[in-house]
Amino acid sequence: MLKVFLRSMKISALFALIIAVVLGFALSGESAEKRVNPKFVNGKLDKPFTLRSPTMSGFNEIYIGDQLGFYKEVGLNIEYTGSMTGSMLAQSVIKGDNDLFGTGHILTIAKAREAGAKIKMVLQGSFDDPEPRKIHMSYLVRDDSPIKTAKDVIGKKVSIAYVGSCVELLFSEWLRQNGIKREQVEWVVMPDAQAENALRTGAIDVAGIHAVFVATAISRGGVHSLVNTWQIGTAAGNGPASSYSSRAFSEDFINNYPDVVKAYIAATVKTQHWINKNYDKAIEIAAEYLKVDKSKAGGTVFPPEFGIDPKKVDFWIKMMEENGFVKPGSAKPSELYTNSLNPYLSGELKQVDNF
Repeated sequence: MLKVFLRSMKISALFALIIAVVLGFALSGESAEKRVNPKFVNGKLDKPFTLRSPTMSGFNEIYIGDQLGFYKEVGLNIEYTGSMTGSMLAQSVIKGDNDLFGTGHILTIAKAREAGAKIKMVLQGSFDDPEPRKIHMSYLVRDDSPIKTAKDVIGKKVSIAYVGSCVELLFSEWLRQNGIKREQVEWVVMPDAQAENALRTGAIDVAGIHAVFVATAISRGGVHSLVNTWQIGTAAGNGPASSYSSRAFSEDFINNYPDVVKAYIAATVKTQHWINKNYDKAIEIAAEYLKVDKSKAGGTVFPPEFGIDPKKVDFWIKMMEENGFVKPGSAKPSELYTNSLNPYLSGELKQVDNF
């Protein structure tokens, strides 16, 4: 556990150093790039704009909406730049190698800002649901595992996507609900796609895995869910919000390309609501993109709202504070998110759900 703590401290320090260097480089003007700056008129951009996004490794609306043509409808061409998470994604967004911070949660935004990356949420992402294949995450154990309760996890190895991830926060919340400190388990960093095999071979004791990989893992037999995020969120006071994720940009991008942000929000909300109404088709698209079995794959759904819900953001901030991920009062909602560019909330676009 000491090694995990020290590794976390080193990662945080490295994160801060990387961001500081990148910020200094960006401010020097040496990496300035001239890009078209279109206007959002009558629901679309008056000139095409190429939006750079990381290649998603899990269930995400960006590649679904892209395939459906919803982004092209508003004048956006999506350019995928490769997979990355955590501090590297924050670095790339600040530097400009990526425009969209299209994964993670309020915690991710708060930690990025804490390290000096001025990133702000402009739209909500996923929404938790009790249906097994729609649950945000499940924490799997082997059928022959002695782990039955939270107390059985003390001293055991639990996989997380990265230090400071939603996987770590929500499991920490479950431990806290059962009177256990998160320092009492050993956190092991690995991608979702590797966690199932690590669990089956005994390299870890609990595998924190997102929805798209959970159903396929369980279908192979020998593993089951110890607890899931819907259960954890419900016990914390808001089951649906336990999957509330963020879609964000750097403050520089928001200030420089506000109409592009509007177009992104317009297309993304349309995609999210389409997924809710066409879930099985969305799973087929995601399964093909991620190269998993579509008959067994799962994925999250999205909030029915058209913009960010302050209550759900507050839910996350409280959970972050209670589990020691941020200092009380340090994560300020006004710095974490904005609804100011949402064309549905401003009345620029009608809030219709007939996609």
